[in-house]
Amino acid sequence: MSRLISSLCAALAALAIAFPVAARAEDWANSLYTEGGIELRADERVFTLFAALNEMGLDDAPISRKDPIPKREYDPVRQQVRDAVTLDPALRGKFEAFFDKNPAPLRTYTAYALAVGPAPTFAAPEKLPKELAALKGFEALLAEFYGKASIQKIFDAVQPAHREALKRYTAVVDKPIASARDILKAPETDDSPRVVLVLNLLDGRGSSYGVGTADETWLVVGPAGSTPDAQAIVKAFARVEIQGAAEAGDKSLKGGSQLLREIQEAGYAVGAGNVADYVAETLARAVAIKAVVADGETSRAFEAEKRRGFVLVSDMNRGLAIYAKSPKPMNTFLADFLREVDAGKAVAALRGN
Repeated sequence: MSRLISSLCAALAALAIAFPVAARAEDWANSLYTEGGIELRADERVFTLFAALNEMGLDDAPISRKDPIPKREYDPVRQQVRDAVTLDPALRGKFEAFFDKNPAPLRTYTAYALAVGPAPTFAAPEKLPKELAALKGFEALLAEFYGKASIQKIFDAVQPAHREALKRYTAVVDKPIASARDILKAPETDDSPRVVLVLNLLDGRGSSYGVGTADETWLVVGPAGSTPDAQAIVKAFARVEIQGAAEAGDKSLKGGSQLLREIQEAGYAVGAGNVADYVAETLARAVAIKAVVADGETSRAFEAEKRRGFVLVSDMNRGLAIYAKSPKPMNTFLADFLREVDAGKAVAALRGN
C-alpha cells in the first residue's frame, strides 16, 4: 500500500508543479519524488530544531582558517539562517537547562522533532516511543522559539534554495537504497514503510540520521558538496533497518560498554548513547561503504570510519560477508556474530597497544 501511495503522491506532485497554487511552504505539493516513489522534502520541524541548535553553537563545518581564530565555511542557506536567527537569553537558558537534563544524541532530538505535530504548536502525540519519552516537553521550547525567532518567515524565504537542492537528489537516491536493501535482505513490499528523505541544509556536510516509525523511514541528510552524498543516504536508511537487530543483540558484544566508554573518553563524537546505538551506527556505515563506494576505494573508506571512532567497522564488514550466505534473519545473525567480535582488541588499539 505504501508504494501505491508514494506513486500516487508523485503523480499529484507533478500536476502541482505544472499547475501551481498558493500554499504554505511546507505543503506536501512542494515535495519532489524519485522514480521509485521516495519523497524528497524540507521539513519545518527539523528546520526549527536545527535553527535553534545553530544559534546555540552547532558549528560542524569545514575550517578555512585557523588563526587568529577559526573561520568555518557554512553552506549558503545555513549562513543565511545563522545571520537571521536570534535567541533571547531567557529562552537560551531554557534550552540549556533542558539539554542538561536530557543529554541525548542529536539523532534522538531529530527523531523527537519528526514525532511531534506541525508548526506552530509542535503538539506532542499522546503516546511517544520509549526512547523519546524523556524529551516530553521539548515541543514547548520549539514552539516558543518558532514564534519569537520568526522561523516561519525564514523557512519560507529559503524554500526556493531547498527546492533547487532537492532536484539534485531525484536521480541519485533509488539505486543506493536498492543496493542497501540487497545487502540487508530487506526487499521492498507493499507493506514497507514509505521512505522520506528530508534535506537539512542547517547541518554539516555528510551528516545523516535515520529515524524509523511504523509508517515512515525518515532519512535526514545534511547539505552535499558538488553531488548528493549517496553514502550518507544509505547510512541513514541502513540505520533504521538495523536498529532493532542491534537492540536485540547488543549484549552479545563482550566488552561493548567499556569500548564505547573509552571511545567517548577519547573524544570521538560517535553520537551513541548506548552500545546498541554504536553497533547500529557502525554496521550502517559498513553497509553504506559496501553499497556505494567503488571497490578500489573501500579500504580507504573503512580506515576513515575508524579514524572517526567506529573502530569495529571492518568487523562489521566481515559480518556482512558472512550474512550474505547465512539463512538466518538479521535479528538472529547479528546477536550470534557479535559474540565472535573481539571488543577487547579494539580497546587495546584505542590505548595504543
